[in-house]
Amino acid sequence: MIFSARSRDPSAPPIKENSIMNPFDHARSSARIHGGRWQDYHPIHAWFDATKAAHCHFTHRSLRHHHEGIAEAIVVFGDTITNADGAAVAVRAIGIQHIEEDCRYLPSAADWLDDFDAPDWLHVPMPDAEHLSRTSARRFGGEEADYLPLHRWFLETASWVNTPAHLIFRHHAFGIYEAEHRFGPAIDNGASGIPTRVVAEQHVRTMLGRMPAAPDFLRRLKGQRWMLQATSPALVGLT
Repeated sequence: MIFSARSRDPSAPPIKENSIMNPFDHARSSARIHGGRWQDYHPIHAWFDATKAAHCHFTHRSLRHHHEGIAEAIVVFGDTITNADGAAVAVRAIGIQHIEEDCRYLPSAADWLDDFDAPDWLHVPMPDAEHLSRTSARRFGGEEADYLPLHRWFLETASWVNTPAHLIFRHHAFGIYEAEHRFGPAIDNGASGIPTRVVAEQHVRTMLGRMPAAPDFLRRLKGQRWMLQATSPALVGLT
């Protein structure tokens, strides 16, 4: 069943505002499963849900709620965390728990793009990371290698989805924020440095000819039942 991303499944019961899982509830659920305190897990669950700041709609989950998002969480947080009981807990297990509590199954990034309504301006020539890095070095100074990790990070989503639609995951204003968080406030180019944000903005404008906000992409996703089947705190034994 496909329905508008702006509406809920009409056959589903009303959702009370306080019945939807949030990072605090996900973290309490993790503590029930793995031991320790909810505070041990909250940073990971808050990371998965940080995309809601970019788009306050269930489709915000498309940016991180998938297999590939879990892999990214492992890069950010490491393979394991140690909880207050001294036990090592796999970040992958925490990510799976979070996504299954929100979507009832673990989708791939490509699953979110089923019937994606691609904008006309998305179909543009796609330079590779090496070309973009050379351009950055000419424009900002330094060497190609100074910029290559950033450009590769933006484009690695091509391995998630083999169409230009892969750009929806990072090529927007929220993706620039992510890049700044991932690579720090400035790129060392052997001189005075260059703000990561400036290089990231240049990357996105080069790829798309514009600077979209995340909702410019996310509002084009077609809602499906599995995207709206989030559990509630009560259903996972929380009060």
